[in-house]
Amino acid sequence: MNNKLIKVLLVDDDEDDYFLTREYFQELVNWKFDITWCSTFRDAQQHVRDHKYDLYLFDYLLGESTGIDLIELACQFECEEPIILLTGKGDTKIAVEALRLGAADYLIKSELDAEKLERSIRYALERTSVLKALKHSERRYRRIFEESNDFLFISDLAGNIIDLNTSASVLTGYAEDDLRLKNILELLEDAQFDSFWKNIKDHPIHDQEVKLLTKDGDKKYCLFSATLEVDDDHPYIQGRLHDMTARKQSERERLFSEKMAVTGRLVRMLAHEVRNPLTNVNLSAEQLEMELVDEDQKFYTQIIKRNCNRINDLISQLLQPSSSADIELVTSSVHTVLTQAIGAALDRVQLKRIQIVNQFAEEEMALPLDPVSLQMAFLNLITNAIEAMEEDKGILRISTKSQGENIQVIFTDNGCGISEEHMEKIFEPYFTGKNNGMGIGLSTTMSIIHAHHGRIDVQSEVGEGTTFTITFQSGK
Repeated sequence: MNNKLIKVLLVDDDEDDYFLTREYFQELVNWKFDITWCSTFRDAQQHVRDHKYDLYLFDYLLGESTGIDLIELACQFECEEPIILLTGKGDTKIAVEALRLGAADYLIKSELDAEKLERSIRYALERTSVLKALKHSERRYRRIFEESNDFLFISDLAGNIIDLNTSASVLTGYAEDDLRLKNILELLEDAQFDSFWKNIKDHPIHDQEVKLLTKDGDKKYCLFSATLEVDDDHPYIQGRLHDMTARKQSERERLFSEKMAVTGRLVRMLAHEVRNPLTNVNLSAEQLEMELVDEDQKFYTQIIKRNCNRINDLISQLLQPSSSADIELVTSSVHTVLTQAIGAALDRVQLKRIQIVNQFAEEEMALPLDPVSLQMAFLNLITNAIEAMEEDKGILRISTKSQGENIQVIFTDNGCGISEEHMEKIFEPYFTGKNNGMGIGLSTTMSIIHAHHGRIDVQSEVGEGTTFTITFQSGK
């Protein structure tokens, strides 16, 4: 029935019982056994530790120790092979305890014969084979579960988290124990999500785009998938959150770069076409002014010249975003540049009576940067924040911190906020929500940040305020 040689460790302190049991083994002609006998608990310890056997038979009475002690020891040594306990008649409680500890079966020595031994061996080997397969499968899938970069979780039907992987903490910023006390619905921001969750039994959720709320108050764009599973008549939810914040950011930056390239070519073409006739108009006005005698008539030529100069200045401002690529990066202090930008905005701050709260990191933060252009980028964000806040009520928090190997500079105001319809457009060249704005401040800022190998993210809520987060690669 089984051509494989099965190595057996038989532990029994009674030599007569050992010979009797060995005879039963020899009667099993369709099996091949290699039996090793141990007469003491101490000798058996080393054999169990070596993991050299396919099957173990332990007598319950082993001098001062017992077969139960040996089973516990085998569990400590992570023995996965089947163990059969040999007990005396009436030792039912002992047998139950052995099974609870991990024994595959038990046999009553006084009732032992070859047939019962074969049945027990067959059952023990088959049961252990199934359990080992299940354990190996569980370890394999547990490893996939733990090593996945996605936020994987199991929850009850109400959304209370039961189990989760390590990436869940990385993504949310919460400790695993804290996440186990939370409801998955608390972590998501989506007006329609509750209805999706309620219908999950009939309609599994697949790649639903949601916003994940982190411990720091940030929002991350994720794809959410979840299904209803049933285990032994116990229903539960198995779900996944895939972070796509970086991908969305990359898509936005790619679209921005494409728009900037197209816009830059268009602006350069228009600037050339406008400046040529503008120069002629200005020269003609100057020539006419020299020939005029009447001072009242010169008034009109001066109007022409002033407006020509104004148009020329406007063209220079329109061309400004494309010049940020020409910056030179030198390792300098981020805090120094921030302090200079705040100083440049001090008049506006005092005029509007805005409060600026600096929350700089204690350690010095140095980056390869261009102080002049980066100060301009910071100043644009500070100026926008000042204009968005109410007089006497505005608070602008400027903070820096290390985020892994990166450096973050964060500007948070309590101003009017940015509407959803404008959020996707605010970095587009020449888009503005201001009556007298030109729409080049934030596009210039983004160009400068990109030239510094950084990225800029924005989160805003109308009536609550706006947060701009700039992330630089520190190069540590």
